[in-house]
Amino acid sequence: MPRPFLAFILLTLPALTLAQAPEPPPDHRHLVEMPTLQRELLREEMQEHLIAYQRILELLARGELAQAGEMAENTMGISTMGKHAAATRGLGGPGRFMPDAMRQMGFAMHESATEFAKVAEQGDLQEALKALHELTATCVACHMSFRTR
Repeated sequence: MPRPFLAFILLTLPALTLAQAPEPPPDHRHLVEMPTLQRELLREEMQEHLIAYQRILELLARGELAQAGEMAENTMGISTMGKHAAATRGLGGPGRFMPDAMRQMGFAMHESATEFAKVAEQGDLQEALKALHELTATCVACHMSFRTR
């Protein structure tokens, strides 16, 4: 291939690629405004939940259902609600700034995690997977409905 043609291709390829790149789909999720501290606490908590979910799946794959239930309760269950009080010095955690529908989804997630923990303790993998599905559905519903940025 002649050098001038190769140079032409190398110089025009980025422009062609940009011109053909599709527009990202519009983001129809509801923007939830909250103070920086509460937003960052919520982000950190969501990342912790994602890590916990991965660990729960690993425990289930190993047949360690009771441990999977403990992980769910200790990281996402009802017992974890209100943990941001000290960090916010009484100004309220992220939930205080959520619209009612988002707050209700958050409560449902915590309740689903606790329910999963109870079901997992019974030792029936099929029932535990059904309960985990309910937990995951609450996460997906909220993340598909709301955003903080």
